[in-house]
Amino acid sequence: MKYIGDGSIFHWTREVAFKKFSEQMSAPATEGLGVMAIYRESDLRYLGWCAISYSKFLNDVELGYRFCRDSWGCGYATEAASAMVSAAYQATDVNRIMACVHPDNTASIRVLEKLGFKFAYDIFSNPIQREIPVYRISRGAFAGPL
Repeated sequence: MKYIGDGSIFHWTREVAFKKFSEQMSAPATEGLGVMAIYRESDLRYLGWCAISYSKFLNDVELGYRFCRDSWGCGYATEAASAMVSAAYQATDVNRIMACVHPDNTASIRVLEKLGFKFAYDIFSNPIQREIPVYRISRGAFAGPL
């Protein structure tokens, strides 16, 4: 979240998370894909979200995730993204999944690379007024959940 918007994401209650995600989960453009709220198993604390949905910006299917600051560096993004990519390839006929990332966000780039995503191209982002890298993973290149 350091590189997106104002960098904030909050520890929502289950009710707030459900309300925020319910509209997105039922949208036709995400049929067979989806969004997942992430909770820590030990205390059910909301940590963030992970989603695979159609991106108008990329004109393709995109993986995205955002986590609360105190959950960074704990492996949650890698675990959640791996599960989402696996589920998307099992439940749909999608053949590739894209992900874009702020070029300074080395932690997020490492998550994508751990999953097998490869750099595809750069695209200009109006909000930050610079080129950002876009990564891609094909169905055949995904090794499965980590």
